[in-house]
Amino acid sequence: MLAYLVRSEGASLHASIGTMSGCLLNIVLDPLFILPQGLNLGAAGAGLATFLSNCVACGYFFVLLFVRRAQTHIRLHPAYFRFQKQVLLGVCAVGVPAAIQNLLNVTGMTVLNNFTSGYGSDAVAAMGIAQKLNMVPVQIALGFSQGIMPLVGYNYASGDAARLKQSVFFAGKIIVGAMLAVSVGYYCGAGALLSAFMKNDAVVAYGTRFLRGLCLAMPFLCMDFLGVGVFQSCGLGKNALAFAVARKIVLEIPALYLLGALFPLYGLAYAQFAAEVVLALAAVLVLRRLFRRLPAPPNNAQP
Repeated sequence: MLAYLVRSEGASLHASIGTMSGCLLNIVLDPLFILPQGLNLGAAGAGLATFLSNCVACGYFFVLLFVRRAQTHIRLHPAYFRFQKQVLLGVCAVGVPAAIQNLLNVTGMTVLNNFTSGYGSDAVAAMGIAQKLNMVPVQIALGFSQGIMPLVGYNYASGDAARLKQSVFFAGKIIVGAMLAVSVGYYCGAGALLSAFMKNDAVVAYGTRFLRGLCLAMPFLCMDFLGVGVFQSCGLGKNALAFAVARKIVLEIPALYLLGALFPLYGLAYAQFAAEVVLALAAVLVLRRLFRRLPAPPNNAQP
């Protein structure tokens, strides 16, 4: 929460440092707390490392807000911790769809893993590795769509339609182009990437075909994420909720059943691609409608 608040004021560098400090410390503390060569705490050590890392990250933001108290509008005084109906409804309108989206993402991965488990441990291992590899660019695309949200929100609230459109188009060109490049790299180098994690020939063979199917969705997925980010920034919670539900319940999970039946095992990897093509097209159409409703710039405005 603190990272989002700090980023909303334009301090994206500090938001990144605060978040990364906790992540990097977690990476360092995990082997120290978990392994026999360290404290040998096992799974409890992993939990303790995560707890301490989050405490350090929160501490960074507390210190930052104290140092910048004269330049920031963020106040953590207890007097401000009270419910206000308008604020609460606004937060829920944007936050609830995002929460449902994350919940459905976990649900979709669970369903996919359950389908894959019927084909043996090698297939499960291959799907797990392919999913982890696929999550790296997906998280980058998600971060990009979240990073542009404050800028979109500023422009939408101020009525600067021209700058809002320019920001979205600029972000779209960068992230779609980057995801296209990553998709080509993943498709061509799928076998080498899988081999870096597992030397089992069966796992590599399964995983290569899985990753090639999963990576096809990346360019469409980032367009979907960008659209949802704009909806959230503009307070269009119903649109964001509709996309969250459509992504998994309406499109992807039924596609898992259909493609799994038509193309056993390997069809599962293409369910996300099928869903995201539809959602990316829908995102473009809804964004066009949103842009048309925005006020036209004055005649003397710069293009």
